[in-house]
Amino acid sequence: MRRLETECVGSCYAAGQTMTAELNDITGFRGEAIVELCLTDYRNFAKPLFRPGFLGDKWPTIDFYVELCNVAGSVPYFFAQAKATGRALTKKSHALRISAKKRDIERLLRLPGPTYIFGIHEPSQRVFVRSVHRGTPVKAMTQIPLTHELTSGNLAVLHNEVRVFWQTHDHKPQFSVFA
Repeated sequence: MRRLETECVGSCYAAGQTMTAELNDITGFRGEAIVELCLTDYRNFAKPLFRPGFLGDKWPTIDFYVELCNVAGSVPYFFAQAKATGRALTKKSHALRISAKKRDIERLLRLPGPTYIFGIHEPSQRVFVRSVHRGTPVKAMTQIPLTHELTSGNLAVLHNEVRVFWQTHDHKPQFSVFA
C-alpha cells in the first residue's frame, strides 16, 4: 500500500518538484474541494444556499464565483479566493493562519460586489471566511478569526449579507449604447 501511494504522488508531479511543493499543491486542491462541499451543505436547510463555480488556476484574483440560491427575482453573487493550510490549530488558537498577499487584497477590492477570502484548515476540513470590503486595510491578510467558521449558522448569515447587498445596489446599467 505504501509503495502505491509513493508511486501515485511521484507520477502526479513534474520531476524535480519538491515534496513541500507537492504537499502545497495537494493541500490547495483539497481545500478548493472542501469549500465546494461546505457551500453546498444543506443538512440544516431545505436546499443548498449557494451554487459555487470554481474558476480554475487561470484567474489570478478569484477562485470561485458563487451564486445565491433561493432568492426570488434575482441571482445575487459573490467572489471568493481560497487559501488552504495544514498548519496546526490548537485549543489556544483564536485564528486560522493564512497567507493572502497585499496584491490579493488590492485585486479583491477592485472587483464590484461582495468579495471574501476562504481560509481552509485542510486537516479538519473546516472553512473560515473573511470579508474584503471597502475599509479593509490594503495589506497582507494573515489570519481569519475562528469565530468566522462557516457553520450552518454562518452560512445563513453569509447568504443574508450578500442578498441584502444586492437588494440595496442597482446591479444593471440604466442605459446602453447597444440598446
